[in-house]
Formats: sequence, structure tokens, C-alpha cells
Amino acid sequence: MATWTLDHPDKLTFDEVRRVLVKIVEGSVSVVGSDDRPTLELSELSGEPLRVRHEGGALTVDYERPWRPWPLAWLVGGVKRRKAVLTLAVPRDCRVELRVVSASLMVGGVHAPVEAHTVSGEITLTGLRGAVEAESVSGPVQASGVTGDLSARTVSGDLTVAEGGGGSVRARTVSGAVAVDLLARGDRDISLSSVSGDLTVRLPETSDLQVKLQSTSGQVTSAFDQLERDRTPGRYTAWGRLGAGTGRLRAASTSGHVALLRRAPEATL
Repeated sequence: MATWTLDHPDKLTFDEVRRVLVKIVEGSVSVVGSDDRPTLELSELSGEPLRVRHEGGALTVDYERPWRPWPLAWLVGGVKRRKAVLTLAVPRDCRVELRVVSASLMVGGVHAPVEAHTVSGEITLTGLRGAVEAESVSGPVQASGVTGDLSARTVSGDLTVAEGGGGSVRARTVSGAVAVDLLARGDRDISLSSVSGDLTVRLPETSDLQVKLQSTSGQVTSAFDQLERDRTPGRYTAWGRLGAGTGRLRAASTSGHVALLRRAPEATL
């Protein structure tokens, strides 16, 4: 196993990388799929040095001493800022796992599974083909051109999905807003839930889905006339079948509004 200690900005190059695991506290991590040789570039560092390990195609970036904050550390000067700004270029079939505290995360152009976890940082996902799992407490999650299955969870952070492909979408939030814009039709599973956050879905006009929209006290609206509606106090719902109904859409909120929009057909030249 090859090991490096980085205590200043530096750049490393590797022969083979099939899996990446990054654990830092503050700063940012950017991972981009590339056809070039795998590289790791550290452009900014504060606090303790980073430890880099490379063995059997697995690349791990973390600290030699794990970060475990304790409530009274500030009284004895025990708090040291750990900030790092990292950029990684990896093969497109490289599995990516990022676990940070308040750092922002960006992953693009990767075809293998991706996991991105942060507490308060922003997560940006673009051009991903494999299964994606994203989790943030207060930071937003933005996904564009993700064609694999997407699972996202937040507490107060917003979730935005643009140009969604043919994979399933599962999103849960407490008070964040969820907006999902899907391009592809077909057999897919879309499940959205919130406590007080609004849920908005835009579908192609020729979608094939069994649909159920529900809110306890929020409004439920649909641009598809095929759906039936029930506005009984304490339960606002819309349900029905679009097209062949081979897929499924479920969107439920306690007090947030739920809206189903229709994407206009693509213009042909």
C-alpha cells in the first residue's frame, strides 16, 4: 500500500483507481470522470494534514486522526479548523463515496455508483449514469442529467432534479422543497415525501404512470385532466393512470403543496 501525507497544496497521480473514498470536514470536494490518468489535486489546506492511501485500486483520502467533536472542546482550545479543497479526476467507471461535514460536493461524468453525504454543504450531481445516493441536513441537493436511480434525503435542504433520465427517483425531506423535472417516459418509480416542504413534479405529456398525489392540509394540483380529485377536508388527493400506467408516481406531504405539471412536447424541425 502506498501512503502519502499532504500538509500543503500538492498533486498526486495514480496508475489505477476503481474506488474513491473521501472523508474531510470543511472545504470542497470535486470529482470528475475522465479518460486521462487518475489524479488528486489539493489546492487549499488548513489544520491537520491529509492522509492519502492507495491500495488495490482503492484510493482513500482522510485524516490520520478521525474528527470526533465533543461539546466542551472549545473551552480547552480543542477545536482546530480542518479545511481542504480537493479536485479528483477518476475513470468514468470508478465508484465514488464522499462523506464530509460542512464541505460542498460536486460529482460529474461518472458511470459507476455515487454516494455523497454532507451535513451543511451543497451537493451538485451532473451527468451520472449509475445509482446515486445523496444526503444533506441543511444544504441543497442539485442533480442534472442523472440517468441512473436517484435516492436523496434532506432535513431542510431543497432538492432539485433537472433533465431527469429513466431511473427511479426517491426523495424525502422534512421542510425542504422538492422539484423534479423528468425527460424520459417509461416504467419508472418516483416516490416523493415531505412534512412541510412543497413537492413539484413535471412529466412528459406521454408518461406511463400510476399516480397518487396527497397532502393533509396543502393544495394538490394537476395539469393532467385524466386524474380524479378528492378535496375532502383533511385529505386532498389526486389519483389515476397516465398512458399505460407501467410506472408509479407517489407524492405525499403533510402540510406542503403538491403539484403535477406537464412538459410540452419537444419541438421538431
